[in-house]
Amino acid sequence: MNWQLITEQQRFNELLPIWASAKTLALDTEFMRVNTFNPQVALIQLKHQNTIYLIDPTACDTVAWGLGEVLANPNALKIVHACSEDIEVLFHTYPKAKINHIFDTQIALAFLGYGLQVGYQKALKDLLDIDISKAETRSDWLARPLSEEQLQYAASDVEHLPALYDLVVEGLNAKGLLTYCQEDSALMLTEAATVPILTTLYQQFSNAWQLNRRQLSLLHTLTMWRDTSARLNNIPRTFVLKNHTLMAIVQQMPQTLAQLARVEDLHPKTYQKHGSLLLEMIRVAQHKPEAKCPPLLPLPLPKAAKSLFNLLRQQSEHIAQHYGIPADVLLRKRWLDALVLNYIDEGEQCALPLALQGWRYEVLTQPLLQTLSKQAAQLAEWRSYRHRLFN
Repeated sequence: MNWQLITEQQRFNELLPIWASAKTLALDTEFMRVNTFNPQVALIQLKHQNTIYLIDPTACDTVAWGLGEVLANPNALKIVHACSEDIEVLFHTYPKAKINHIFDTQIALAFLGYGLQVGYQKALKDLLDIDISKAETRSDWLARPLSEEQLQYAASDVEHLPALYDLVVEGLNAKGLLTYCQEDSALMLTEAATVPILTTLYQQFSNAWQLNRRQLSLLHTLTMWRDTSARLNNIPRTFVLKNHTLMAIVQQMPQTLAQLARVEDLHPKTYQKHGSLLLEMIRVAQHKPEAKCPPLLPLPLPKAAKSLFNLLRQQSEHIAQHYGIPADVLLRKRWLDALVLNYIDEGEQCALPLALQGWRYEVLTQPLLQTLSKQAAQLAEWRSYRHRLFN
C-alpha cells in the first residue's frame, strides 16, 4: 500500500494542483465528535491514481490553501462509502465550498440488494474477498503523533474504494439503476448540507403535541437557548440540557431554584450557572398571552390510519418489484410518514419530501398520490381530527 502522510504546508501546496486536476478521487475522513458541538476533522484521506495521501489538517492549513475547492470541483468524481458523517465534517470544515459529484458505494450496494447500511469492511469481504481491520475505528484521531496502526487503518479506508466503485457501477448498469443511484448520492449531499431551522426545533419532540400553548412557548424558548448555548460553547446540546430534562422542565414549570434542582438529570453546572435564567424563561412563558404563543401542534393520526399506510406500503412494494429495486431503497418509513401527513394537512398541492421528488416522482410518488386522492373523505376527517376541529 503506497501512502504518504502530509504534515508540511509546502508539500501540501505542491500536491494541491495534482488533486485539483484529478478526474477521480477516493475520499474518507477521520474525525472526533465526543465533547464538541461540531465534529473535529483529524485526518483527510485521498487516493489519486495509485497513491494514498493522508492529510493532517492540524498541521497544514487546508482551508486557506483550497482543499475545499478541490472537493467542490464538479469535474472530479469523489468516491466515498457511507459518507453522511464525513460530508457533515467537510461542510463544517469548508463552509464556503460547494462539495459535489459524490458517489457513495454504500448507496450503490443498497440498490444492488446488499442492505441499506452495509459497512465498508463487509462490502470488501463479500465483493472483493479483501479483509481489512477496523481495530482503530474508536481510537483518538486527534492525538499526535498518529500511530503506524492508525495510519495503516486510515489508508486502507480508501485503498480499495476505486475497485469497489468499478464493481458496483457494473452491477448498476446491468440493472439500469446507475442514474437513480447517482441521484441518491446527490440527495445525500443536499440533506447533509441542510441546516435545521432554529425556530422550529421544538416541533421535533415526539410528545410536543401533548403540550398546551404556554408550554409550547417555553419549549420553543428552551430549545433555541440550548442550541445557541451549545454552539457558542462548542459542546453537545445534551451537555446543556438532555432532551428528557428539557421536556420535564416544560411539563413541570418549576417556580423556585429548589424545585428546579429536583428536575431529573439536570446537570449541577447548568443549575448553578443558568438556574435563574431558566426560572425567568419559565416566568415569561407562564405570563405570555396565549394569542402570542405557538399554536397547538397537530395530533398524531388515529390508529385507523394504519390500514392506509399498509395499503401504500403494499403499493410501493409492487412498484419496487416491477423496477427491480429493493423495497427499502425505493421508500423509507420517514418519507412515507411525511408524504401522508403533508397530504392530509395541505391537500393535493402538498410539499413533497426531497427523496420523493427526482427520479422517484414518476416511478413512485405519482402512483401514491393517486391512491391518496381516492381517500379524500377519510383524509378530510383525519385533517379535522389532527387540527382539533371537532364538532
